[in-house]
Amino acid sequence: MVLDISNYSLTYGTGAGDVRILTDISLQIRPGEILGLVGESGSAKSSLANAIMRDLPGRVTHEAGAITLADVDLTQASDTHLHGMRGKRIAMVFQNAALALDPVQTLGDHLDETLARHGIATAAHDLFASVGLPDPAAMMARFPHEVSGGEKQRVVLALALACQPDLILFDEPTSALDATTAATLLDLLRDLKTTTGIAGLFISHDLGTVADIADRVAVIYGGQIVEEATPDVLFADPVHPYTQSLIASLPRPSDSRTGRSLVSNLAHAPAPRTGPLPACIYAHQCPHHQPHVCDIAPVRARPLGGRRITCARAESLASTSSDTTPQALPVPDTTEALRATDMNARFDGSSWLARVLGRATAPVLALNGASITVHRGETLGLVGESGCGKSTLARALAGLGPYDGQITLDGQPVRQIDRAYRARVQIIFQNPDSSLNPRHSIGTILSRPLKLYRPDLNAQQRSAEVASILQRVQLPGSYAMRYPHQLSGGEKQRVAIARALAADPDVIICDEITSGLDASVQAAIVALLRDIQATTGTALIFITHDLAILRHLAHRIAVMYLGDIVETRTTATLDARPYHPYTEALLSSSPSIDPLSETRRIRLSGTLPTRTTRLQGCPFAGRCQHKPDARCDTAAPPVHDATSDHSIACHIPPRDLAQHAPVWTFTETPS
Repeated sequence: MVLDISNYSLTYGTGAGDVRILTDISLQIRPGEILGLVGESGSAKSSLANAIMRDLPGRVTHEAGAITLADVDLTQASDTHLHGMRGKRIAMVFQNAALALDPVQTLGDHLDETLARHGIATAAHDLFASVGLPDPAAMMARFPHEVSGGEKQRVVLALALACQPDLILFDEPTSALDATTAATLLDLLRDLKTTTGIAGLFISHDLGTVADIADRVAVIYGGQIVEEATPDVLFADPVHPYTQSLIASLPRPSDSRTGRSLVSNLAHAPAPRTGPLPACIYAHQCPHHQPHVCDIAPVRARPLGGRRITCARAESLASTSSDTTPQALPVPDTTEALRATDMNARFDGSSWLARVLGRATAPVLALNGASITVHRGETLGLVGESGCGKSTLARALAGLGPYDGQITLDGQPVRQIDRAYRARVQIIFQNPDSSLNPRHSIGTILSRPLKLYRPDLNAQQRSAEVASILQRVQLPGSYAMRYPHQLSGGEKQRVAIARALAADPDVIICDEITSGLDASVQAAIVALLRDIQATTGTALIFITHDLAILRHLAHRIAVMYLGDIVETRTTATLDARPYHPYTEALLSSSPSIDPLSETRRIRLSGTLPTRTTRLQGCPFAGRCQHKPDARCDTAAPPVHDATSDHSIACHIPPRDLAQHAPVWTFTETPS
């Protein structure tokens, strides 16, 4: 056994009293096995990883049980012993690779330092090659800011593998990556598991990713393991009520066929962490709670039908279904709200110091003629890999970035981005922690756009409008007195949505606003946006790398690659061929736990072309799995209309693209 956690509990002391972090955790990881750990934010996934690493950030008032790595009980090991084990026998891959790497060290220096510290003779060059980094020699000389997010994550993985540890802890390693990059990283992990026999704990709130990589999956809630099984057993037939609600909030490819809606359990309070330990940690919000059964004695984990489960009523819940009735999208208007035509943008990535030293680099072409249209009451989904220009286009449309092109609003050309335009076109950013001022109350944050864009309101009217806006995003009016740090991630994102609504806009641009959020929080945000759109008729441009969630939100989808739109189609036809080859690969890369569909995986090979010059041919030619001939390298692809509302920019005619195998194979809905 590589890792054996036995009846482990952890409590931190705070000014408000003791807070239970982990309760009675028992898990095992064998050689060559990856155990997935899933649960919502705040469920203590990362706290368990910190406990294993013996990096406990709080004041420990109670710790019980054992965490044994091979032959060493980590809870009893000295600091000196632990210092020698970290990196050599146990390693960690963090969620944010940009923060895990030192910005003033080259990537090669990071690895050389780790190898030297533990006396390992392996060459850094070979480790970079083993994790699939292109041109390892050149990569070693680069700094973290000079490589992409996926390349940074590969460097962190190389650091973890450097000393061939017994165990690697993966803490949300793919949450900030787009679908194709994440799929490539998962393929790499599978290959490494086969070649090196690494054992790992894979922590994530993305159930699809965990299903794709893990040999077994444990579900954690409130610091306690509530269910554990193999992925095929757990995701096809969840038994614990919490597992059922978690899976019910995750979008699936078959949702368009079954009409299944997303479920959110955000109306419920989080698990209590203070006071006496309840018999069942989930009893306060369980829809199947029966006091005379669930509260008579502490509920312990026990085996049941190929799983371990912590539920007193597990036998009677095994066949419970959590599917819901279909919910139709609001019907959009035919009136054009916003049109962007032939949008181009370029950025000079060289600092003034680089130019003085003669090390200036060529400008990066971020947008290359992208054109989109969104109608009143319509949601346009904008998808693509990280770095394809989605956020650059969003900032240009919101008046926050330079561009060359034509924007029309309500059919009228926009000649100047002024206050009136910004009131009508609002943007919601990905990270509310960065976009909400931590020194201002929620009331102040929402009052500012009212003062700026609706100056006719007096102080009393503004206070009333703040309360009304909070109610529209399903937050209590009392939240006006709170500060951002007093809110959860989902609540902060609702405040960001409320701030955009305060301007009474015609168009709202949502830039990756569900990225990094739990599935249930995502489901709640989707439901909120649908309600707002049905009430106000606001047009939405929803930018994401998660195609699955667009089935429940978007009317049309635009696929972006290297600064241009390669395909536009209605969401209703997402399951129907033809696809642009890049769209096909993007769809196939999205992990899924759908028991009613099987995905044909496509893994892109080749490298991205340089972005400092505009290519003569198709920008996707070097990675295209269906490249017909050399014309793709020399001529710009024509735009074909597969149907009246479906266009594809490709040298391959739609009728030929339609001959390729489908991305998904669907089965009949179980009776």
